Amino acid sequence: MPDIVAVTPEDFRLWAEHIDRLFRESGRNGQPLFSPFEEAPGASSPERQGRFESSLVVPVREPGWMRAWSVQDPARRIVCHLDLSGSNIPSENHRMTLGIGCEQGFRRRGIGTVLMRLALDFASEHGIEWIDLFVFGENAAAIALYERFGFAESGRRRDRFRLMGRMVDDVMMTLQIPPSAESNAIWA
Repeated sequence: MPDIVAVTPEDFRLWAEHIDRLFRESGRNGQPLFSPFEEAPGASSPERQGRFESSLVVPVREPGWMRAWSVQDPARRIVCHLDLSGSNIPSENHRMTLGIGCEQGFRRRGIGTVLMRLALDFASEHGIEWIDLFVFGENAAAIALYERFGFAESGRRRDRFRLMGRMVDDVMMTLQIPPSAESNAIWA
């Protein structure tokens, strides 16, 4: 299993290059659709870089926080990622949103499973009670991964996107994290 490393603000260029490569694979060469863009939007804008860099240093459970991890190939390119983020709305600080992606040559190697376990451990350690994610309805492999971890569909926006001549549903899946002994003590 490759090493999983925390992403830092200095990793933005590598992160943006990975996201662009990942989005270029969406719906092509037998891959499911997973990007709402038919063309990679160019993830390296100065605005995105500013949001990326600042969100990684916001304390967890404060509005606008994000944490991310990556797997790199031998050339030190990011090829898989996990990102977890909180809302900008303080009353949602008990929830986080999960994003995950592996480039085509790195799928079906168990990396997604390891990244999902990392997300669940992170949620438990930080008292996060709910994890939300969004996945396209036709992405059966991703949905199966999420269901293995207990995520359930909590909403569906039918025909949200029109991509490559197809109508694409956007599915929200949610998982409630069981309270830890520490959080039980807080609420007792």
